[in-house]
Amino acid sequence: MTQPTWRETFDDLRQRRPGLAQRVCRRLLLDMQSQGLIDLDDIDEEIAVALNLSGASSRFDPNRPKPRPPEQGRSALYDLALKYAEQHLSADEIAATVVLTEKRALALEVARLAEDADTPLADLREIVHEFLAFAPGEGSSLPEDVIGTRAALVRRLLTDHLDFIGVAKRFVRVSDFAWVLDRIVPTYGQQGRLGGKSAGLILAHSILQQARYEGRLAFDYRLPSSYFLPSNGILEFIEYNNLEEIINVKYKDIDEVRNEYPLVERLFKNGSMPPTIHDGLEKMLLEIGERPVVVRSSSLLEDRIGHAFSGKYKSLFIRNKGTIEARLDALENAISEVYASVFHPDPIEYRRSRGLIDFQEQMGILIQEVVGREVGSMLFPVFAGVAFSRCEMRWSPRIRHTDGMARLVLGLGTRAVDRTVDDYPVLVALEQPTLRAVQQPDEVYRYSQGDVDVIDLKESQFDSIPIEAFLRRVGRKLPQMNRIFSIYRDRQLLPMVGVMAQIDPSEPVVTFDGLVKSDFPASLKTMLDLLEEGLGDPVDIEFAHDGDHLFMLQCRALSLGSSAHRVPVPANVEEEDRVFSANRYVQMAQIFDIEYVVLVDPRDYEKLPTREAMLRVGRAVSALNQHLPARRFILMGPGRWGSRGDIRLGVPVTYSDISHTAMLVEIARQRGSYLPDVSFGTHFFNDLVESKIAYLPVYPDDKRVVWNDPFFDGSANALAEVVPDFADMAQVIRVIRVPDAAPGKLLHVVMDAEADRALAFLAPPK
Repeated sequence: MTQPTWRETFDDLRQRRPGLAQRVCRRLLLDMQSQGLIDLDDIDEEIAVALNLSGASSRFDPNRPKPRPPEQGRSALYDLALKYAEQHLSADEIAATVVLTEKRALALEVARLAEDADTPLADLREIVHEFLAFAPGEGSSLPEDVIGTRAALVRRLLTDHLDFIGVAKRFVRVSDFAWVLDRIVPTYGQQGRLGGKSAGLILAHSILQQARYEGRLAFDYRLPSSYFLPSNGILEFIEYNNLEEIINVKYKDIDEVRNEYPLVERLFKNGSMPPTIHDGLEKMLLEIGERPVVVRSSSLLEDRIGHAFSGKYKSLFIRNKGTIEARLDALENAISEVYASVFHPDPIEYRRSRGLIDFQEQMGILIQEVVGREVGSMLFPVFAGVAFSRCEMRWSPRIRHTDGMARLVLGLGTRAVDRTVDDYPVLVALEQPTLRAVQQPDEVYRYSQGDVDVIDLKESQFDSIPIEAFLRRVGRKLPQMNRIFSIYRDRQLLPMVGVMAQIDPSEPVVTFDGLVKSDFPASLKTMLDLLEEGLGDPVDIEFAHDGDHLFMLQCRALSLGSSAHRVPVPANVEEEDRVFSANRYVQMAQIFDIEYVVLVDPRDYEKLPTREAMLRVGRAVSALNQHLPARRFILMGPGRWGSRGDIRLGVPVTYSDISHTAMLVEIARQRGSYLPDVSFGTHFFNDLVESKIAYLPVYPDDKRVVWNDPFFDGSANALAEVVPDFADMAQVIRVIRVPDAAPGKLLHVVMDAEADRALAFLAPPK
């Protein structure tokens, strides 16, 4: 079929869209003038002669305005544009200008519709696809139009945060937005955005795809199949279920918020989805099929620099099997629970402490297929974890801050980001991956992963299964076993070789020795470095591997510590003024002028007779957090604070219970071997970092460290004075008012990460 000439294409355009044809003429004039092919003043003379105008433009007084051209002058100008274009430009050049002009008009229309918050997303999706289909891609568009279109789409769908827009417009292509628009679950209104978690994932993927195009990313990674429910969905849900009075619960006292939240959650879970969302979710499930999915929070404030909301909102797994009615009911139940988490005391206290309480927080939802494979009636990733471009806490002096690190687990990555009481992920310094956090074989065995998080397809639920039971169910069908497991035999660690029949079920231990000796750590570090370079800030990502492919699940800017300058630990402190010291896992920080020390001694805590008594300790700590002067007290207690599971090993608190402390100390009493802390990288640890709360593990039974028993045991206990309602807990909780224990002095803590040393000491106020 013969291609139309440029003249035929132009005449067709003039017939369809005369205004656009005029733009073509203007573009031709500008191009010819910029190339020195024409002079617009000469053309003015020619138009004047052609129209029998008196006087030429060159004779006009330069101190007086030029006369307005007659109406027919515009038509004459455009006719001359075509005449000179035929003389000076090739047919291909003119045709390209026609195409460019029409493409530019589409780009401007995309931007116009994106800037209008009332534009239905279906209409925006249609014009984006039209833009991409006409002269396919972005390459035939002017750079300024491409950037403007991208920026408008970022503002409409992702965020109005200027720093984010400044980065995203460089990387997120219009085709990326087309992919997103194809996967948005519709709402009745049109004002919602996708939220921070979704925005971070989309931007990270675009950065890595650009790096791949430039030849800087050689290895393969993927995104899980993802769908997006915009943030205005929660407002429609609240209005549809007549729950408007809940919106202002954030202004109540935090204890009231805590007391009311169980009812709030029940009200949300008893609610119904608005019809538009209900129908959209049903259509989405029909597209996904019967694959397990995870429902992730993606609020407007989430995953921004300085306030990542780590673990504040819920992510829930659902089996997604059975009839469409049952699957839809389970999905909507999970979404309503994520919606309710907006009103949980932890995010409310978190927002209050950062001056964000007046922001109308809206909750977008990111729905992703669970990465993994089905083995033994379970679905799980072969391994998963969280990785950081920077290493905030070192377990070896050989590890550099820039090495980056990862927390690896077998199965779902929940154990990599949550604090579990007696379970341990594998920590890997990505540029020095063979440096173990623990060295001796018996310690590696003791401090290894004990349970695997999976989706149990038989029981239709998320479950945690002991390693031995897990291995019995998967048999030899688990891929990459020799990369994941070592054999603990005769107090030695051996590589896994041979077949399962030759191995006692109690011998495999999760070490990832084979994986860390592969190219995986280097590949992961490359990914992190590219993302840090693109975002302009350190990053962390969550990932999962199905045995064949690596999947990136989310990405956000990493909040670093206070970046305190180094202050050496003072050497001239009198012995009686030394309160405690540490020589392991020390960060860089200095805390001065502490008035109160709150101590929960592990020896007293573990003697408590009931679970209720231990829960009461957590409530007492929460009360102290509210009554003591903010940032003028430190909390000291048994590791691990805030763990899930057995509360005998850690005081049961959440972020809102410890948010005002200046420092959190985890006391590890010796029980045959030291309890190593591996909290770095968990949501709990990220809370401390973001809040500028110093963290330190202390080992009082180590002969090389200071532990001032006379100070801790002999000082007066002010618990009853500060929180009278918990006076009965004085045998477990000690509140030491430092000026009373040491007149004229306050407590100071100097932490030197480079020397891996810390000292708390008494001295006059700074």
